[in-house]
Amino acid sequence: MTAERINRYKKQFTLKFSSASVEEGFREQQLQRGRSSGAFALYALAAVNLCLALLEHWVLAIDSMLPLVGFAILALASLGLALFSTTSHSKLLLHTRVLLPGALTFAVIIADIVLQQYRVYHAFEFALLLIWFGTLNFLAFRTAVLASLGAVVVFSGLVFAFETSEIKLVGMLLVQAIAMILVVLLSYILERMRRMVFLVSHAMQDATDRQESWAYTLIDLDMALSGIKDFDEMIRRLMEYLPTTIRYDSYILTSLKGKGPKPEADVIEGTLFEQEDQTLWPENLLTKLSQTRQADTSSVFDTSRGFMGREHQKFKHFRMDIPIFDDSSMVAVISLRREDEAFDDLDSTAGVSLVTQAMMIFKRSSMADQMSETIIQKASELARKHQAEHEKRLAEEAAATREIRPIKQAPAQDMTESSPTAFDMEITGTESTDRAGILAKSDGRETVMPKEVVRIMQERSKSSGRTITLLSRENADKIAVDRYRTAAVEGEPLSILLFEVDGLSSIREQDGDQTAYKVFAGIVKYIFSRVNPERDVLGRYGQNGLSVLLINVDMNAAEKFAEGIRKHIEQARYKTPYGERTATVSIGVAAITDETGNYESMVKRADMALFVAKKNGRNCVKVRL
Repeated sequence: MTAERINRYKKQFTLKFSSASVEEGFREQQLQRGRSSGAFALYALAAVNLCLALLEHWVLAIDSMLPLVGFAILALASLGLALFSTTSHSKLLLHTRVLLPGALTFAVIIADIVLQQYRVYHAFEFALLLIWFGTLNFLAFRTAVLASLGAVVVFSGLVFAFETSEIKLVGMLLVQAIAMILVVLLSYILERMRRMVFLVSHAMQDATDRQESWAYTLIDLDMALSGIKDFDEMIRRLMEYLPTTIRYDSYILTSLKGKGPKPEADVIEGTLFEQEDQTLWPENLLTKLSQTRQADTSSVFDTSRGFMGREHQKFKHFRMDIPIFDDSSMVAVISLRREDEAFDDLDSTAGVSLVTQAMMIFKRSSMADQMSETIIQKASELARKHQAEHEKRLAEEAAATREIRPIKQAPAQDMTESSPTAFDMEITGTESTDRAGILAKSDGRETVMPKEVVRIMQERSKSSGRTITLLSRENADKIAVDRYRTAAVEGEPLSILLFEVDGLSSIREQDGDQTAYKVFAGIVKYIFSRVNPERDVLGRYGQNGLSVLLINVDMNAAEKFAEGIRKHIEQARYKTPYGERTATVSIGVAAITDETGNYESMVKRADMALFVAKKNGRNCVKVRL
C-alpha cells in the first residue's frame, strides 16, 4: 500500500479497487466487521422503531393497536440486541441480528397498510426505514441499492393495490424517489469512506511490516555477508535477501568496473528486461545516480506511432535503479522492475540502506583480511628477531661455560607469503624456550614465537574460519527438504529445533533495533558454535527466532541439546549500547518418525511444541511426538 495508490483511488469514480488482491482484502474485512458497527446500527434501528410507534400514536386515529405494539416490541428488541453486541465479544450471526429486526420493521409497516389502509405517513415511515438501511456499514453499495429498490417496488405495488387516489399516489412516489436518492448517495459515500479507511490503515500496516522486515534483513545481512571477500559473491548473496524488503518482478545488475559509458548487464532475471532496444543505463541516468547517491524511480513506456504519425505511449512497468558505492566511486547498479505498483520512498530508502550495509560488511571483511596479513607479517618479523636473540644468548652462555651446545638452526618462516592456514600450528611446551616464548612447529620447522603473538594468531584464525550463515526461512526450507528426504530414504535420525527469543520485541521497543540486534546476534553466535555448520541447517523462523535442523540426531539427543542451550542463554549477559541485557529462549523440538509424513508436518509439530512452550511461561523446551 502506498500514498500513490490512495491518491489514485481518490481521483477515480468507481468504487472497486484496480488491484485484485486489495479488493479481496477489503471484501474479507467487510465479512469480518466487528460488533461495534452492528451495535451502532441496532441503536439507530431502535430509535427508528420508537419514532414509528410515536407516529402511529400521534398522527391519526388508530384503527388497530397491532402496529403500535409491533414497533414498540421491535424497539425494545433492537435495544436489547445492541446492548448484547456492545457487551459481548460474540460475532455469531452479526449481520443477521441487524438485518432481521429491520426486515420485521418493514413487515410491520406492510401489515399496518393492510390493517388500516394506506395513509400518507406510511410513506414517511417507509422512507425513514429505507434511509436507515442505506447507512448500514457492512453492506456493499450494490447490495444496499438493489435491496432498497426491491423494497420500494414491493411497497409501491402494495399501495397501488389499496389506494386509488391519484394525489396520494403521486405523493408516495415522490417520497420514495427522494428516499432512493438519499439511499444511493449515503450508501456510495459510506462505502467510499470505508474503502479509504481500509487503504489508509493497510498502508500504515504495510509500512510497519516493511520497516520491520527491513530491520531484520539488515541483521541477516550482517551474518550472511561476514567473511565474504569476493564482490560478485557479495552481490549474489545480497540479491537473495533484497526481496524480503522490496517486492519486484525482475532485476538486472551490472558492475561498472572496466566498462564504458554504456555498460552491459552482468545478470538478468525475470521477463521485464527482455527485448530491450534502448540502453539499460544511459549516461544521464548514471550521472544522476553518481551525483545524488540515491535510488532513482521511474515509469517505463513503450512509444509507438499511430494514425498520421502521432506518437502513443503505452505503459509497460515501474523501475527503480539503486547505485552501489565504494567510498566515493559508483561501482555497480541494481535495477528492479514491477508491473502493478510504483516504487515508493520506503522502497528507495530501504534499497540504498541494504546495499550500503552490504558494502560496509564487504569492506570490513576485506580490511580484516588485510589486518590478518599485517599481523602475519609483524608476527614473522617478531619471530625472526626473537629467534636471533635466543640463539645469540645460547651462544654466549655456551662460550662462557666453554660448553658447546648444538643449536638446531630453524630457518625463519616467511609468513608474509603464507595463507591464513599458517596459524594451524602444533604448540608444545618446552623448557628450552624462554618464559616469554613458545616453540611452535609448522611444516616440520621449529620457530620460537612470543606467547601473545601466537594467541592472537590462533584466535583470529579460529574466528576467520567460522562465518555465520543464517539463511532465510525459504532457503533453509529448500535445503532442509532435501536433507529430510535423504534421512527418510536411508532411515537416519533427523531432528528440528525451533527457537524464539523471549521478549525481543520489548527490548526493541525500549532500547531500539541495535540493542535487540546485539542480543539476537549473541544468541545466534552461541547456537552456531554448538552445531556443525557444514552439516546442520540454520535459518530464520518468524520475527524473533531461528530454526536448526540437526542431522543424525534423534529426539532424545535433540531435547538434551536444546536444554543445554536454554540453560546457557538463561545465564548469559549481552553487552549493548544501553548496558548488559539478558534474554531467554523458548524451544520446540520434533524429529522424523514413521508417522511424520513429510518435512512440513515435522515443522508443524515442532511449531506446536514451541507454542506450548510459550504458553507454559516461556524459557523452556517442549517436545512434540
